[in-house]
Amino acid sequence: MGLRSKVLSRKRRPKARLLSHPDKKILIDCGVDPASIPILMSKMGHRILLLRDIKLYAANILKQEMLSIGGDVAVNRGVISGEATLSDCVVMGDLRHFRRLIDKLKLQPGLSTIASMIEDQVFFKRDGLILDVCGRHYRWDELPVVMGVLNVSDDSFSDGGLWMDPDKAYKHAMDLITDGAQIIDIGAESTRPGSIPIDKDKEISRVVPVIERIVSSVEVPISIDTQKSEVAKVALDAGACIVNDISGLRHDPDMVGVVKDRGAGVVLMHMRGTPQTMQQDTSYNDIITEIVDFLDERIHACIDAGIDKSRIIVDPGIGFGKDLKGNLTIIRHISEFKSLGVPVLLGHSRKAFIGNILGTPVNDREEGTDAVTAWAALQGVNIIRVHDVRHAMRIRSVIRSIVDERL
Repeated sequence: MGLRSKVLSRKRRPKARLLSHPDKKILIDCGVDPASIPILMSKMGHRILLLRDIKLYAANILKQEMLSIGGDVAVNRGVISGEATLSDCVVMGDLRHFRRLIDKLKLQPGLSTIASMIEDQVFFKRDGLILDVCGRHYRWDELPVVMGVLNVSDDSFSDGGLWMDPDKAYKHAMDLITDGAQIIDIGAESTRPGSIPIDKDKEISRVVPVIERIVSSVEVPISIDTQKSEVAKVALDAGACIVNDISGLRHDPDMVGVVKDRGAGVVLMHMRGTPQTMQQDTSYNDIITEIVDFLDERIHACIDAGIDKSRIIVDPGIGFGKDLKGNLTIIRHISEFKSLGVPVLLGHSRKAFIGNILGTPVNDREEGTDAVTAWAALQGVNIIRVHDVRHAMRIRSVIRSIVDERL
């Protein structure tokens, strides 16, 4: 009996395992009361939220209220002494702390806006994407939505010249859709570093016949990749419903009006300079803050011009005026762009930063592209723009299966 007791004690000695992700199965296996699971799950999820340029009195209240419920807020050292007029605040706590903080702030005069801002960031809906564009309603329940790239240009960095023939371009579009593409992004002008612009008539002649054939066959939304308002106008007339503008609607002053008047969706991308000059200056003091500020300004410029916020998408512009370190920083922090309150698109497919990491040419970057796709899926990116749709759809399915509690 004594020997048996020793054997059992060795088998059942205390163990420890660090849990990397909140999992209610762990709670169920522990035998907890099922009614307590929602409460316990909220305690397993921590958040760190950065609030910028908060007024002195509000920063003090945030600090005091969060401390009173067991969380904390890091503030500028001048807040306590009264020397600072504004402070960034790093709010730290679990979901329970944030919910109680929000409830408290809503009762404080003048702090309801901050309460709503915190609520939008911490408790935002992570699943699904809805777009109402050009009078059409699109809904996708799983993220990321996969946008397939269709280049009808002769010098695109990856597949330049492959789809110049309208019949081949149409067939490739159908192949992308068969593989699962949920949006087709069609462009006729290369925007790789150092590329030469083409005139609007050539651009129109390349994209319109293909758009017309696609929309006559399927109902998949079409995005037109252009900086020119006249190209966008004709493409929208042909059946496109989203304008993907690498200049963030800055290149052509008439583009804002076209998007507004047609009720089109718009992708606002960050880029320094033009494709001819963008790689001449890739240094930033704080790349995430600078790009967020730029995109925030472009969003409000569109809203002020009459474009509904629900039709706006942002793209931080991988490879457009960024070096390897900058691109990796953007990808690492891609979830932070959700703070802008609009869907986030990531265009990473086959780009040079992947080749720099792997030492591979453009036609041998699929594994690197897939790795970023998986990361984007885990970070809640809304749309990914890729050349190989089949790979992206398979990666999304596996990632979804890993993280989905319903399985």
